[in-house]
Amino acid sequence: MKSWLIKNWILLSSGLLLTAEFVKVAYEERGYVAFGGEWLVLPIMILLKIFVRDFIKEVWQWL
Repeated sequence: MKSWLIKNWILLSSGLLLTAEFVKVAYEERGYVAFGGEWLVLPIMILLKIFVRDFIKEVWQWL
């Protein structure tokens, strides 16, 4: 777990910063506390990284 955090610290820190900003904007726009898609920024970034990594591996297998 620790090595995964070290390898992905840029992804995690940027995801957390974006999540914080999106949550702030959503709360300002709504005017009340609610949980919406703004909380999915970090999980989507992690899934996107995994998808891109696996896609690149597949492409290199075919070349």
